[in-house]
Amino acid sequence: MHFEQPLKTEAQEVKPSCDKCGMTYEQFTQVGRFGCAHCYKSFEAKLEPILKRVHSGNHKHAGKLPERIGGGIQLQRQIDSLKTELKGLIDQEEFEKAAELRDKIRLLEKQKNEQKEG
Repeated sequence: MHFEQPLKTEAQEVKPSCDKCGMTYEQFTQVGRFGCAHCYKSFEAKLEPILKRVHSGNHKHAGKLPERIGGGIQLQRQIDSLKTELKGLIDQEEFEKAAELRDKIRLLEKQKNEQKEG
């Protein structure tokens, strides 16, 4: 015997949930916190835009830095980010944009070295 399953309505659709604790994204939005650490990975696609908005365009929290040493560290983070972007441009064969980015990196590295010396 073969039984046909009725068509599911939108309300009956299976909602994605965490593999470990079973929490759904809707439950997270209601409660305001995840059920376990694995939830971050399970809902990563939905979280990235939210984290970018909260962290001024970044999707990783960098934390606070003391002002006296923060400038050099922030400058290094910016350089590292630009180097990653540069590699992507080279891989995509966007050589003109890559050259502009390379020059920007060199300028930032020069500023960083001047800060160390001064």
